[in-house]
Amino acid sequence: MPWVRTALLLPVLFLLSCGVDRPPLQEGAWTDLPNEHARHFQIAERGGVLRVIVLGTGGVSDTLSVLYIGPSERTASDNEANGSRPAFQRVAVVSTTHLPFIDALERSSTVVGAAHLAQVIDGPMLERLPADLVDIGTASGIDRERLVQLAPEALFNYPFGQRSDAAITIPGMVHVPVTEYLEEHPLGRAEWLRFFGAVLGRKAAGDSLYAAIRDRYHAASAMVDGAERPLVFFGSAWQGNWFVPPGNSYMATLISDAGGRYIHASRTASENLPMDLESVLDQASQAAHFGAVLAIPHEAHAMDLAHGDARIAALPALRSGGFVGNSHSSDLFGRAVMEPDVILQDLRCIFHTSACAGHVPVYFRPVAQ
Repeated sequence: MPWVRTALLLPVLFLLSCGVDRPPLQEGAWTDLPNEHARHFQIAERGGVLRVIVLGTGGVSDTLSVLYIGPSERTASDNEANGSRPAFQRVAVVSTTHLPFIDALERSSTVVGAAHLAQVIDGPMLERLPADLVDIGTASGIDRERLVQLAPEALFNYPFGQRSDAAITIPGMVHVPVTEYLEEHPLGRAEWLRFFGAVLGRKAAGDSLYAAIRDRYHAASAMVDGAERPLVFFGSAWQGNWFVPPGNSYMATLISDAGGRYIHASRTASENLPMDLESVLDQASQAAHFGAVLAIPHEAHAMDLAHGDARIAALPALRSGGFVGNSHSSDLFGRAVMEPDVILQDLRCIFHTSACAGHVPVYFRPVAQ
């Protein structure tokens, strides 16, 4: 199940070739710069140096990367002497989900290589990326020869499964695992703007951008206070089996904050919940709305959400309350990660149509009737 599952997969995490710097020489205690919602990175400051830590599924006991980023006014030799490094100026990315963060920070010029560029559907962002940007992806992983030629300082990696590119070692290049997909809260994923800002020399911009997103998100959520909350079913069939996100998931949080009552809100789990067809029929028959994430090259209809099952497609939750996020036509796997406030507005206007006259959906929209 595409997008919802992404936040809940349990990757086999690695330390090989990741960014683990030696601590800088300055004395004194580190000052934590705490996150509001993100749980899988940490930032602390001491003497102008930023310590940036990336965490895996095990939290603080599962450290994947430690970087020490020196002040921008410090020379490279001074940074090296003090055990820190300058903010990265030449980077490559394994996952296209990292590109919108870099673009929002106005650091697109630092990207020299990216995997699977054909999957990027954000036209304006593509135009801002360097014209000579190299696609480093192959069917089996990353093209090492191209990486060697590009000589990036950092490879923003995607520590999901046992990927062969995790073992690629190039002199002067550090692997930086990015685990934003582990964040359960929508604002937690957006808060990775602060991480990218810290390692790309745009800390203030990252903090500011995130704060604006947070404020818009809370403002949109407050608009549903006191309103009646419709019951919502959300799920998809994957390889013939039905799955739904648990109540502690990314999608469940969005549904709740947008003014819906998610049907599995009380169930917590570390992965999506399997369901048999009979349970899907029973639960969806009680709901006012039925939603899903799909990737189809046409406008979605009720039969698409039902994955071809006419009994599900005939339910009112689909016929009059169906909604969909179509990753084929909207950037659900890219810019949407940084725009939970926009997703929230889409969902709010689906659950409370009368309060949203004139709203133009971006990521989620009602299915065609």
